[in-house]
Amino acid sequence: MARTLREGKSAGSLAGLWRAAVRLSVLAAVPGGALWALSPLGVRLSEMKFKTPNVFWKLFPSAPLLILIGLVGLRLRASDRLGWLGRAGFWVAVAGIVLVVAGDVGKFWLELDNVYIMTAPAYRSLRLGLVLFAAGSLAFGVDAARKEALPVWGALPFSVGALAGFIAVLQDLGSFGAGLWISFGVAWLWLGLSVLVGDAASFWRARRAKKT
Repeated sequence: MARTLREGKSAGSLAGLWRAAVRLSVLAAVPGGALWALSPLGVRLSEMKFKTPNVFWKLFPSAPLLILIGLVGLRLRASDRLGWLGRAGFWVAVAGIVLVVAGDVGKFWLELDNVYIMTAPAYRSLRLGLVLFAAGSLAFGVDAARKEALPVWGALPFSVGALAGFIAVLQDLGSFGAGLWISFGVAWLWLGLSVLVGDAASFWRARRAKKT
């Protein structure tokens, strides 16, 4: 009997640690989205201070990497409620983030495009990664809202922001495109916060129910 109780407590503590880890990973989407949204400002400051935007772009991978951690947490949070569209969107977004980071490092750190001028592999990887990331995010958000795998009041605005991001990375639209790019970052921030607020509300409702 005592052994069964100990095993039950151990399983409960492991489950609690797992839930805490998932919440922490979801939280990474908040600073990741904020950094993404602040990208145009970062480019501007880099140009003003260093006379080149490359200084900012060398630091840019921190934003998509934080979003990647948040995306994994959101996928775990959604569990098996996502449909095929959401699951496919998740993997497309992950592949896009990997290409974005690889392309950024190749272009601004390793300067591969200065060697392979005609093919520009780093720039092409970066562009393709941005398109895949935005498209995968859009599919993930739409399915999460449709299946209610994530809070609808977070997933629906996120889907709109992901669509804005997809338009922004397809073509250079100047200041309008910058606004769409910012909306994409804000969408990630909003989705992360909506999930955390929803979990906190559920926790307090359950706690009050136990007291009564």
